[in-house]
Amino acid sequence: MLDLPEYWRSLPGEAEAKRRHAPPAAYTAQWLLPVGAAVLGVVLLGAGAMAAGLVLLVCAAGLGLWMSRQSSIAEEARALWERSLICLQCPATFPREDAVTA
Repeated sequence: MLDLPEYWRSLPGEAEAKRRHAPPAAYTAQWLLPVGAAVLGVVLLGAGAMAAGLVLLVCAAGLGLWMSRQSSIAEEARALWERSLICLQCPATFPREDAVTA
């Protein structure tokens, strides 16, 4: 059994296993859209357009929560990959805490 990140780094670039065991993609949240929508919502509230302002504020909050959750999921997947092991006799990968020492 080998450490998965170490094994992945040791593979040549064209190896099929390098693609199969690649680390999960990082999620980069673009906060400009929810922040812009929240600012526009506040401006609309100040201008007297209560319904449109509230809708924009709720949408901005929902989008911000969704983006935060997606970022957390990506970080958890990356952390799991970082602490995973790979069995070289069978192509199974599993978290280090699930490993059974013999």
